[in-house]
Amino acid sequence: MASLTQSQENLSNPLRLGEFLSQQGHLNEGQVLWALQEQKKTGKRLGEILSTLKMVSEDLVAQSIGTLNDIPYITPHTLSIDPDLFLMIPEWLARRHLSVPVKIQEKEFVVAMADPLNYETLNDLRFYAGMAIRPFIATRKNILETIEQNYHFDTSSVEKIVQASAKDFAEGALQVIPEMSEANLLHTDTRALEEKSQLGPVVQLTNVIIGKAIKMRASDIHIEPAHKEFRVRYRIDGLLREEMRLPKWVQNPLVSRIKILATLDISERRLPQDGAVRVMAEGKPVDLRVSTLPTHHGEKVVLRILDQSKVLIDLDQIGLQDKDAEIVRKMIRKQKGMILVTGPTGSGKTTTLYALIQELKSVTNNLTTVEDPVEYTIDGINQIQINNEVGLTFAKCLRSILRQDPNIIFVGEIRDKETAEIAFRAAMTGHLVLSTVHTNDAPSTITRLLDIGIPPYLVSSSLIGIIAQRLIRKRCRRCMELLQNKDALSQDHEIGCALCNHTGFSGRTGAFEVMPITPKIRELISSGATDEEIRIASATLGMTSMEDDGLLKVKSGLTTSEELERVVEKEDVFKSACPTCQRSIRIDFLICPYCSEASPYVCAACGKLLQPDWAACPYCRHSSHKN
Repeated sequence: MASLTQSQENLSNPLRLGEFLSQQGHLNEGQVLWALQEQKKTGKRLGEILSTLKMVSEDLVAQSIGTLNDIPYITPHTLSIDPDLFLMIPEWLARRHLSVPVKIQEKEFVVAMADPLNYETLNDLRFYAGMAIRPFIATRKNILETIEQNYHFDTSSVEKIVQASAKDFAEGALQVIPEMSEANLLHTDTRALEEKSQLGPVVQLTNVIIGKAIKMRASDIHIEPAHKEFRVRYRIDGLLREEMRLPKWVQNPLVSRIKILATLDISERRLPQDGAVRVMAEGKPVDLRVSTLPTHHGEKVVLRILDQSKVLIDLDQIGLQDKDAEIVRKMIRKQKGMILVTGPTGSGKTTTLYALIQELKSVTNNLTTVEDPVEYTIDGINQIQINNEVGLTFAKCLRSILRQDPNIIFVGEIRDKETAEIAFRAAMTGHLVLSTVHTNDAPSTITRLLDIGIPPYLVSSSLIGIIAQRLIRKRCRRCMELLQNKDALSQDHEIGCALCNHTGFSGRTGAFEVMPITPKIRELISSGATDEEIRIASATLGMTSMEDDGLLKVKSGLTTSEELERVVEKEDVFKSACPTCQRSIRIDFLICPYCSEASPYVCAACGKLLQPDWAACPYCRHSSHKN
């Protein structure tokens, strides 16, 4: 910036350019003085006067200014420029500032300019392009010719999408407008919607895609290339839904715009990249984790949306039954040991752990987390971001944390034997450790830990409890009210409304399986019991299975049986609900063990399994099961 300011000062002295041309033999002293007098009368730049009066050529003036100020001279109209770059600078802006894009080099946007020393012009270009500008100098004629050659693509399809989508945000003033800063952050602009028309179509489109996803409560945005087009999908309440399809030519500029915002290398399209950007939506901070992946038809981009305003969730709000919530609170009141939260990716494990942290956070505790990545920032705790590239691994962080006098340690995920061993030994030596493991249910977590290489005695002595979970969609409250008003509760969630995006579901809750490690379970772990033996023992001691917990939510009207079946995997021995008490029973049971009602799934005479549409048992001809 200092060199640019100095160059600007150099050019502000008109004698400098005149003297240079005179020294080079292109002008005599009289011509220079005459041109200076014209410059005083008109207020125009000396170079413009000299070229207009045909005293020297426009090209020679541009070359001379470039030489004096160490700015490269370029002829953009003769170059083969990537068409995608012209979408980063709107045509109206290119004409206003007589500037056209040339290339991206070393994370700088090279732009050919008729006046490369105009500070306001550089600021405008940097704002709209979203990255640092490196100016080259070119003649006015060549720049206008470049504009005529390249700004002829049809942006109407994108503009129609932007205009249609912008209507959804008019009432809530949900505009995500980029503001240039060192952190490349997005901010909400509360000015009128017409300001959107001042932005380029790709900038507008990026803002609309992100803003609409946040408004619709999406957790992820998927930008997926195809052969002749590409599509944008939102993951809402765990399910992907297609939001828009766009012409293929928009793909690369849109991906480039997102990469610029996330401070990724825009020129690298062959390797995956990860980055982040923060937005302000309706006054709330929202972080976007950006991941790019090269595919056969171009780069696929996924943006994970992390709403910072939703991190402060209470343990009573995640969907635990009162009985299970009390068990969990007893677990976290212990001074040492290991508590594990299990489930597949996207099952809400991190949310549950943060809810536990909210309960544990106090001025008397030293609470440290090791995460990859740090998804939510919480005041009052020490959060560490894993960085494998520099050797900052889970295991290395854990070793250092143990020398920092911690009370509670949060390990983002136990992935390998080394991390598991350190975490369990920390739990055994006086620390409360919280972590996650990828398993399907609570009992199978024991087997997973043993497979990793943790000795049975260490598991049984250190483990406090296991929380297995899934996320199930909740029925939309507004839809339920409509159904009740119409006395049509039996229609389930068929109505749909704007609040739930016409799906009948709005928001998610957890289906849980809380397994405290009792003395009996410790004994079974030490003796090498199977998952099924541990499950039976836990159920005998009062553990509610994930299916039973889900069925209770179905019975209460919070969700539907179809949604529960979609999310919660059935065991090898299939279960279904007892028609009388609605509790989960094995379909090979003769009677329900909870209410003693005869099972409709087996023949009352011979005990063999029956199909739902059979009128009689084909094994013994008995038909009384239909009565």
